[in-house]
Amino acid sequence: MFRTTKVCKGIVLAFGGSLALMQLPALAQQQLEKVEITGSSIKRIDAESAVPVQVLTRDDIQRTGATTVEQLLQTVSAVTSSGGLTASSVSGATTGGISSISLRGLNSTRTLVLLNGRRIAPYGIGFTGDSVSVDVNSIPLAAVERVEVLKDGASAIYGSDAVAGVVNFILRKDFTGTEISGTYGDTSGGGASVVRGSATLGFGDLSKDRYNVMLVASWQKEKPLFGRDRPFSRVGFNSLNDTTSGNTFPANIAAADGSFGSRNPSNPACPAPYTVYDPQLSTKACRFDPAPLVQLTPTAERTSLFSQARFAITPDIEAYLEASLNHNSQNNVIQPVPISDQFALPPSHPLYNVAPYNGFSTILLKPTSPFYPTAYVQGLTGGATPDLLVRWRAAAAGNRDLTDISDAPRLAFGVKGTTFGWDWDGGYLHSLSHVVEQVNNGFPSLSKILPLLNSGTVNFFGPNTPAIDAAIQATNFRGNAFEIKSSLDSFQFKGSREVAQLPAGAVAVAVGSEYRKETYKFNADPTIQTGDISGYGGNFLSVDRSRKVGALFGEINVPVFKGFELDGAVRYDKYGGVGSSTTPKLGMRFQPVKEVLVRGSIGKGFRAPSLQDLYAPNTTGVTPPGLNDPLADCSASNPSKDVRDCATQFPILNGGNANLKPEKSTNTTLGIVFEPTSSTSIAVDYFKIHLTNTIGNGVPAAVILGDLAKYGYLVTRGAPDASNPNGHIINIDQTNLNFGQTKLAGFDFDGKFRFSAGEVGKVTVNYSGTYFTKYDTENLDGTFSPNINLVNSNTGGLIPRLKTYLSVTLARGPWSYTLAQSWQNSYEDLPGTLEDTSDPAWKPRRVGAYELYDAQVQYTGVKNLSMTVGMKNIFNRPPPYSNAGGQTSFQTGYDPQYGDPRGRFVYATLTYTFK
Repeated sequence: MFRTTKVCKGIVLAFGGSLALMQLPALAQQQLEKVEITGSSIKRIDAESAVPVQVLTRDDIQRTGATTVEQLLQTVSAVTSSGGLTASSVSGATTGGISSISLRGLNSTRTLVLLNGRRIAPYGIGFTGDSVSVDVNSIPLAAVERVEVLKDGASAIYGSDAVAGVVNFILRKDFTGTEISGTYGDTSGGGASVVRGSATLGFGDLSKDRYNVMLVASWQKEKPLFGRDRPFSRVGFNSLNDTTSGNTFPANIAAADGSFGSRNPSNPACPAPYTVYDPQLSTKACRFDPAPLVQLTPTAERTSLFSQARFAITPDIEAYLEASLNHNSQNNVIQPVPISDQFALPPSHPLYNVAPYNGFSTILLKPTSPFYPTAYVQGLTGGATPDLLVRWRAAAAGNRDLTDISDAPRLAFGVKGTTFGWDWDGGYLHSLSHVVEQVNNGFPSLSKILPLLNSGTVNFFGPNTPAIDAAIQATNFRGNAFEIKSSLDSFQFKGSREVAQLPAGAVAVAVGSEYRKETYKFNADPTIQTGDISGYGGNFLSVDRSRKVGALFGEINVPVFKGFELDGAVRYDKYGGVGSSTTPKLGMRFQPVKEVLVRGSIGKGFRAPSLQDLYAPNTTGVTPPGLNDPLADCSASNPSKDVRDCATQFPILNGGNANLKPEKSTNTTLGIVFEPTSSTSIAVDYFKIHLTNTIGNGVPAAVILGDLAKYGYLVTRGAPDASNPNGHIINIDQTNLNFGQTKLAGFDFDGKFRFSAGEVGKVTVNYSGTYFTKYDTENLDGTFSPNINLVNSNTGGLIPRLKTYLSVTLARGPWSYTLAQSWQNSYEDLPGTLEDTSDPAWKPRRVGAYELYDAQVQYTGVKNLSMTVGMKNIFNRPPPYSNAGGQTSFQTGYDPQYGDPRGRFVYATLTYTFK
């Protein structure tokens, strides 16, 4: 039954969340052909191999209503919000606008992304510690035929980075005719609208004309959504959490001699639009609330061109060519930068050793300034007028406004065919990612603005003259902050064939080799390299590295007895500057009766340290906002707490480590697929991964500060003073480390049911779910900490105990109706910045379960025309509240890695095909 119901020409619909159950009469008319399945190098007729693969067909993709690959992959239960990045992560973090994917919660650096079975150049956003991850939003949905998600380690087949699994995007081919499609969608609450158009042209029949050429062009425009546009994200404080800032306009002040705390000298009502009295703090605390100004989703424009040509040299040999160019532009606007003595200057900065800065972005206001608030200060001191430390929000410099522009050209060509019984393929690949971050406004040069701010001519408490405003604007850096070029060039040859015949069937083997060159170049503007540009949180240094990779691999499939097969694979990789690795894998496939399939595998995996892991220069940065020094008095009852210690951002040190060891893993799967009828399929797979030498970007700052007994050695403090006898934190070390082990296990559930409802129509039910039983990471002291249902305190997102996706489709004549549900269970929130975790009665709050419903109607009753109307998040449910909002990003009220802030989204698509 498995051989009969799973094979169709050109499409391998395997087991994983979307088992394809085709009708027997249709299959009987098709010629079975050998195909290569993601996770194996052996071409075979039977699509059911020893490893679980989930397949999203083109119809599946369209039914989700996804407008980007990021949104599509959120429907895959094995994908977690922890370890990946959404495009919105650019708000508050220098990510270049990347959208990356994380399988099993093991981070996007351990999830291999392929395009037509070949690697893609990484996005290269290296100063986040990641020059490996691929921007999945650079892949145009219009050109995708299907997506195959291998839910098992595959280093024995593909080499490094496939520890957690593989996501393989298979693009369309053999299309003839013309297809034009257009989509428009908008939210019921306003903002985040999408317009998209695509055109596909194909001509030539490979079997008759000996050639086929296909061209796909697509364009998409996405409008922004701001915090002020949604009730749950408009305010950055509540009774649990405070993500406001003490750097305000009108400015807060503190006496340089420590004689009084921070006060608002301008107006007790704090009249500025986003500067407010924070009711959770002292009645005299004036705070800046960035929440309304932060983009929840950015402005984006995406253009893609893809072409493919195939030419039959002989009936058995074919030449092929693939060429594509993806151009993405993503604009992000957030609140003005803060400037004050709370922010450290890197040692490379020209003002580092100059008074009054002395290593910080200090603004010192003297009594001689005409804008010195003499009466207000004397009312606090009883007559003295000390120099003032000014904590200022640079509203006059404008909102931070930048555009990330990425180009991803790709070229692949080669020859494949069948000769002397060998199915072989040899080709060349060139893939490039070029990213430029363009600063438009709101990023002052500190070496220019600090002398101006310390001149006494700037009014920090009210409007300035046009001349001063112009002088402040003139200090803004404008232009390209940095550019990144990441490329790979590879030659690969592989072949497979049957080599012997046993009583139970044919023995098949595959062999191959690969040579690859990887390059990574990060070039920052000189002012960025010195840390002179405010708003970047530190300095970025240039990197120019490359390395060569060579590999040999082989695979064998042996039918031991009828219904039982063993599959073995081994790969040898040699990485320049790192060393070599040999990774074996053994798989088993047992079909005792036609309705039951038992499958399993065990294999080794590895991830070579990336060029950025190894060679990133040490740079300074800052933690996410809202952190407290546990050795300082940051209680709500302390009216004079120092803003250098409480609800603030601390300086950090980032960078590579040339002594890193490769990560190693052991992956195990064991599953069963049950198909009692041709219309019912149920699969359960157990997975287990043991990762050692885990590479990470340092211990998260929140974890370090939460347990100084373990991690205090990573914290550097300045000299003690009256406000903090332990010394203020001046650095937290977060350079790359090999942390130890990661152990995880769980189950994947997949099912498909198809039945006839009589005159009502035919019903198809698809279900996929992932349940984690364990996800433990090793601490530096050798103990293990659980991670299931806990927020990733560094990036946001989580590894949910259970995540599911369910869809029901009713097909009746030209009409098709789909209702889908996505669900993730509740989880434990981060402690709020105002919660007293030392209180014996304190308990972590729970974030509610996240349940969304989508609906779609499709009509194909007009010849060559398809009309689709859909609605995502029918009940307009906001993402569940989380304290992670504002702590791991600038977005507040929810976790942007986990929840979709758009709310109800309505869309319509028209597609017309000319034959």
